[in-house]
Amino acid sequence: MTPSRHLAVSAILLMAGFLACGAPPAPAGLHTDTINLILGDESFQQRFGRPPSVEDDEDLRIRVHLEYVLERLRRRSTAELSPAAREARARSLERLEAYLQRGEFPRNDGHPDARRPTFIDSRGRICAVGYLFEQELGREAAGAIAAGYKYAFIREMESPLLRQWATTTGLELEELEMIQPTYSAPAADDDEEYGPRFSLLDPFDGRSHIALAPGFLFDGRGDGVPVRLDLSTSVMGGCGLGAYAAVSLTKLTGAERSASALSNLDVGMAWGRSLFSDSWLVLRGGLLIPTGDEDEVGSSLNASVAAKRPSQAVLFQPGALGGRVGASVILGSAFCSSCTLRLEAGLDGYSAFYKAFQFSPRWGAGFAYRYQSLVTMLEIAGARYAESPSSRSKLHHSVGFALRRATGQPGFQPGISLSVPLEDRLERWFLGVDLTMRY
Repeated sequence: MTPSRHLAVSAILLMAGFLACGAPPAPAGLHTDTINLILGDESFQQRFGRPPSVEDDEDLRIRVHLEYVLERLRRRSTAELSPAAREARARSLERLEAYLQRGEFPRNDGHPDARRPTFIDSRGRICAVGYLFEQELGREAAGAIAAGYKYAFIREMESPLLRQWATTTGLELEELEMIQPTYSAPAADDDEEYGPRFSLLDPFDGRSHIALAPGFLFDGRGDGVPVRLDLSTSVMGGCGLGAYAAVSLTKLTGAERSASALSNLDVGMAWGRSLFSDSWLVLRGGLLIPTGDEDEVGSSLNASVAAKRPSQAVLFQPGALGGRVGASVILGSAFCSSCTLRLEAGLDGYSAFYKAFQFSPRWGAGFAYRYQSLVTMLEIAGARYAESPSSRSKLHHSVGFALRRATGQPGFQPGISLSVPLEDRLERWFLGVDLTMRY
């Protein structure tokens, strides 16, 4: 198989996996604007003496409802139940209390109703009834239910497995319906759980985005000012899997000889999954498709630009053909409520213009602190790579600082960044501005 056909087949397979991972069809029929189909907002009324409003925290509404239902179910007489059923009921209520204490509630991330049950959302957060089911039959079985009935009320779920399980819980079907909350769409600040977009590190973090990042690289050698434009985009599906693409264009200005360079194209798939609380694991893998030129000036220009972001340096190796894999761990609120820590590592394998195949490991770390809608970031990134096909591989590091407006709401999150190559810090530094749109 020729290289071009191999790349085409790989791209088709990647996209097929993405398209096959959509959310299940949303059932139509039942509808409610309250927290529960049977009890409505009775729990909130009892607690606060008023109906809930859009200003009330979503997690608070869910928690109040589950506490209210848990208390009601514990007060119910179990005299008519068999000893085995009483034991199963007590176990179910203990699990419901454990779920409530854990405090990780899903969101309606795809149904047009304002409020809808969501068995497992795209970040892996499971609903209350789903949690009881999962504790008995496992996550794989719960995933099978979510695949067919993600947004269904219990009475809409025509699953023999779920019906059979319900008879073993010690709870009546109506009681399970009383437990099942409805969920709103992700709130404006939900995206903050995922942390802000870092400027120096890998731009693909398992969320949908479009980013335009122009900037200037000031070179102490005085041979012009490269103007660079980074373009990147990703589209994530309902199961946390999606496609991404990135390319960069650079133009040298103010020099005797004009030059421009286009980076190699990076295309592939990214997948994000919640680890615990507001911490995330993101895996990605892609192809390096050569587009860059190999003339001396263009190659030199790419080498200068690569120093800005070592974790992306292989993109600026003219003619690089190969692949890349990487992993990121994003720890939100791990040590303070306004902090995010990101750690990442990856490996690139490529051959530039049919020269010897080589590997380039890369790594990075970033710390972000949020104050209201402003986020400050300190990052470091490194990689081992050769600046040109004729040079030997060596370590390269850059340190960066960024300030960004990031409320977590969909829309533009502009930022300004400054990065300095540590191995050549007196020679060049990069000042950039990026306009990132989350959606």
